[in-house]
Amino acid sequence: TVNVSNYPPYNIVKTGDNKYDVEVALAGFNKKDINVSVENGMLTIESKEDKTKDKDGEVIHKGISKRYFKKSFTIADDVEVKGAELKDGMLRVSMEKIIPEAKKLRTIDIK
Repeated sequence: TVNVSNYPPYNIVKTGDNKYDVEVALAGFNKKDINVSVENGMLTIESKEDKTKDKDGEVIHKGISKRYFKKSFTIADDVEVKGAELKDGMLRVSMEKIIPEAKKLRTIDIK
């Protein structure tokens, strides 16, 4: 049995003909808490371990956790990661499938 974590929840959204977004719900995280990397066809989103103490005082009950996570997505060779943005608790990683000129539809003029 493979242990697959459902945390954090995510969506994969087609935003255009060759454009896609991976949306990851990251309430409570700042952009300094997150690493987004691409290597060898893998997009990886992970949290950095929080080594700081709560500056607001002693926490009596901890129901809001910033637990460590690592999520990886396999991406095709022809997909380019364009950027990432964290806004209102949602991390959005934008990708685009790059179609070489030789494979694009061309209309040939008849002489």
